[in-house]
Amino acid sequence: MRRAQRSKIAGLAVFALITVLVVAGMSWATAATIELARYNVGQEQHALIDRALGRLDSYMGGILNSEAARDHTDYKAFHARRPVSGISEEGWETAPRYGIFPSPILKAGPPHDWIDLYFQVEDGVLTSPQLPKERWRWAMDVVSHDAVTESRARSTWEWFEKSFPLLNLREHAARAPRREPGAGAASSAADHARLVQVAQRTPSFAGGRTSLTRDYQSRERRLQDTQVRHVPLPICETPEIAEINRPTHSHGSTADLDEADPDLTDLEITLGAFAPPFWVEGVPGDRRKLAFVRECVSDATVLYQGFVGDWGNLRKELLEQIEGLFPESVASQVDVLPTSDEAVSDVEASAPRLTQLPAVLSVPYSREATDAAAWQSVRSILVAAWAATLVVLAVAGWGVRNLVALTERRMQFAYAVTHELRTPLTTFRLYADMLSAGMVPEGARQEYLDTLNRESERLTSLVEGVLEYARLENQKARLNPVETNGAALELALRDTLDHRCELAGMTARTRNDIPKDAVLRTDADVLKQVLGVLVNNSCRHMRGRPNATVLLRLWLEGTRLHMDVIDSGPGIDRADARIIFKPFRRGRRADATAQGGIGLGLALARDWASLLGGRLDLAARHHPELGGAHFRLSVPAQIKS
Repeated sequence: MRRAQRSKIAGLAVFALITVLVVAGMSWATAATIELARYNVGQEQHALIDRALGRLDSYMGGILNSEAARDHTDYKAFHARRPVSGISEEGWETAPRYGIFPSPILKAGPPHDWIDLYFQVEDGVLTSPQLPKERWRWAMDVVSHDAVTESRARSTWEWFEKSFPLLNLREHAARAPRREPGAGAASSAADHARLVQVAQRTPSFAGGRTSLTRDYQSRERRLQDTQVRHVPLPICETPEIAEINRPTHSHGSTADLDEADPDLTDLEITLGAFAPPFWVEGVPGDRRKLAFVRECVSDATVLYQGFVGDWGNLRKELLEQIEGLFPESVASQVDVLPTSDEAVSDVEASAPRLTQLPAVLSVPYSREATDAAAWQSVRSILVAAWAATLVVLAVAGWGVRNLVALTERRMQFAYAVTHELRTPLTTFRLYADMLSAGMVPEGARQEYLDTLNRESERLTSLVEGVLEYARLENQKARLNPVETNGAALELALRDTLDHRCELAGMTARTRNDIPKDAVLRTDADVLKQVLGVLVNNSCRHMRGRPNATVLLRLWLEGTRLHMDVIDSGPGIDRADARIIFKPFRRGRRADATAQGGIGLGLALARDWASLLGGRLDLAARHHPELGGAHFRLSVPAQIKS
C-alpha cells in the first residue's frame, strides 16, 4: 500500500507543479495585458490631446494669419488709397482727388468678440482705428458705430494708454518670426540639434509615454512659417498717399489734401509677422488681457501695430473649439490655463502647450484614471481567460485525481484478489496433491472433497463479484422491474436472509411495515443481491459472537421504499465509515474480525442501489437496540421501465 501512497503523492506533486506554472504564466500574461492596455489608453489620451492642440492651434493660427495679412493702413481710422474723380456743379469732371476711406476695423468692428482694441504706436503716441478723434469731411463711406463695441474699446484704450509706455514693444516685436531667405542646411541642422537637446532634458507627458517637446517645436515652426507667408511683401506708396496717410492726418487734421509736399519721395512700407502674444497687467482685479504686436517700418520710422484681447472671452471660444472631443468623465474638467511670459519651465515644457498663446491645455488624466480605463478595456477578456484557466485546472485536477484513484484501485484490486486467492488455491493444491498421491484415508476423502467444493464456490463468488463490478462500472447492467406487494417482496427477500443466516448459524428476523394494499414496482432480484451483500457482511463480522442476530425491516415513506439491515455485531468504527463503500477497501479491523472478502461487496451494493435510482447509506454505526451496524437502502417504490 505504500506504493499507492507514493503514487498519490507523485500525482499531487505533478498537479501542483502544473498549477504553479499555469498560474505564473497567466499572471505574467495578465500583467503584460494590463500594461499594454495602459499603454494603448495612454496613446489614445495622447491622440485626443494632440487633436485638441491641433484644433486650438488652427483656430489661433487662422486668426493670426488673417491679421498678419491686414494692410498697415487698416490701423488708421481714415486713410487714402487711390485718387477719385469728382463732378463740378456745372457738370464738368474735376481734377482727381484722393478719396479718404474709413478703416475696415472702424466700419465693421473687431472680427472676434474677444478682441477689445486695435492700436498703433508711433513716436510714443497711442492711437486706435476704432476711436478716431475727428471724422473726415471727405470720407467716401459712412461709418455706423456699435455703442457696446465702442464703449468696450474706449475702456480698454484708457486702460492700455496707461500700460503701454511700460511695455517694451520693440523687444516683444523682435521675437516675431521673419522671412530669412537663403537660410541653408547649416541653420536647419543647428535648430534640429537644439530641439534634440531640449527634448532630452524635458520630462515626458502621461507617465513616460511620448515627449511633447518635439511636437510643440514642430507645430510652432509650421504655424510661424504659415503666418510669415501671409505677411504682405514690402510695398511703395506714392508721395501723395504717403503725405495724406501721415500720422498727423490720421488724427483728423484738415490739411490741404490736393497738394503734396514736393520734397517727398516714394515711401517703402515693410510689415512684420505678429510676435508671440504677451500678458498686459492692468488694474488689480481686472480680467487678464493679451497683447499681440507687430512691427511696421516706414522708411526710418518704426510703428508698432497690434490688438488687445480679453482672456476670459478668448478662453471661452477656445473651449468651444474642443467641445465634445474628450469623454464625459473628463470633459467638464478640461481647461486652457495661462502661463507666464518668462522662459518655460520643465513642467510647462512637458505639458500640452499651445503654440500661438502663452497657455497650456489642462486635461485631468491621472494615473488612477488611466489604470481604471485600461482595466475596463481588458476586464472581460482577462476574466474569461482566468475562468477558462481555472476550468482547465479543475479538469486537469479531476483527471489527475481519477488517474491516481484508478492506479490506487488497481493496486488495491491486485492486492485484495491476490490475498483472497492465495488461501483457496493453496488448499486446492494441497488437497489435490494429497488425493492424487493416495495419502488421504478412504473415510476422510468425502471431507476433503467437500472442502474443495466450498473453496471452488468461494473462488466462483470472487470471480462473479469482480465481473459484476466491472459490468456495473461499464453501465451494462439492466433492470427487470415487475409489480409486486409488500408480502410477496418480504417472502422473496426472506428466502435469501434465512439461507445466509442458516449457513452462518445466525438468527434471522424480519419486520414488514409496508401496507397490504400498497403496489410496488421494482426489481426484486437486485434487492436480493443488495440484501445478500449486507447479510454476508453481517454474518462475517458476527462470527463467533453469542446471540448473533440480523434484522430485516421493510417500510414505505411517501414514494420511497426503504430496506433496513441491522445486526448485533461490533458496529463500524468512525474512521472506517468513510471508506467502507470504496471498492477493494475494508475496515481496519477486518483482518481480525472477518474471514475472507476483498472489500468489493458494499461497493457493488451501492452501485446496485444507484441502478435502482436510490441510495445505500450507513444509517448508524451502532444501532441503539442491537448495537451493530445499521444500513439503509432507499429506492423509488415505482420504478419506470
